Amino acid sequence: MSDITVINDSEQSSLVTNGLAKNGELYLKAAGSTNAGAIVAYDSGVWRTFANEASSFSNTYSVDFDGTNDYVDTGSTFQSTYQSSHTISFWFKLDNTSSFQSLFGAWSGPTSQNAIYFDGSANITHRYRVASSPKSTLSASFTPDTNWHHYAVTLTQDGSNLDVKAYLDGVYKSTVSNAITMSGFSQSLNSYIGLRNGSTGYLDGKMDEVAIIGSALSDGGVSTGQTAGGDISTLYNSGVPGDISSLSPVAWYRMGENDSGTGTTITDQGSGGNDATLVNGPTFSTDVPS
Repeated sequence: MSDITVINDSEQSSLVTNGLAKNGELYLKAAGSTNAGAIVAYDSGVWRTFANEASSFSNTYSVDFDGTNDYVDTGSTFQSTYQSSHTISFWFKLDNTSSFQSLFGAWSGPTSQNAIYFDGSANITHRYRVASSPKSTLSASFTPDTNWHHYAVTLTQDGSNLDVKAYLDGVYKSTVSNAITMSGFSQSLNSYIGLRNGSTGYLDGKMDEVAIIGSALSDGGVSTGQTAGGDISTLYNSGVPGDISSLSPVAWYRMGENDSGTGTTITDQGSGGNDATLVNGPTFSTDVPS
């Protein structure tokens, strides 16, 4: 067996750019690079990541939003990702449980929308829209408190319909299907964390481990009200954030882990390389899901 080649991030990109990446060939990510110590394999245009099981996974930071004007700009519309099946996942903790607050996304009038928010009462709601097509609005019942919670939503293009499923704390909460063709999604606004770009409702609370995955993750075929299996179970990880690199996130904002909890940049640990920026002074916190 030949030795596994050690590569850094720029060398990994160069393999694709120069047409040298071969299906099934294995590489070891060098120290200091994204997913350092992991094995990556090229698979028909997609890099598959296999985490270094010997390395420990720690989660020591989140980002704290003041509810007044704080947000995080992801630096990307994620338009191409949102044009086909995908998953959005994050951990959140509300400091204010009685007012409307945006958690993630972009929303601008009648144009394409992909946004998640707390309605100020009893639901975490996801809205997806392609221009003038029907709005897909899906609410997951939620009894507001000041504890950490995990939310995930999967969007699947099924023929001419868009199927959406919501999960809260590992439980399959609700689903909706609408006649929407995702390939028409077109958004000029970057996705925000702690605010839905193009709208109001700043988050008063904390966010952690925000991820966008370029596929609709499996849940083990469970029914509503049941604890999800499959990849959703991996995301929830029994209530404690874990290593999700095996799910090949397009974007993965660990909210301070890879930036030592300082500065105004959150380094993207996903494949997209879209580093995020803290705007108007959100701060790093050591209060994390545990």
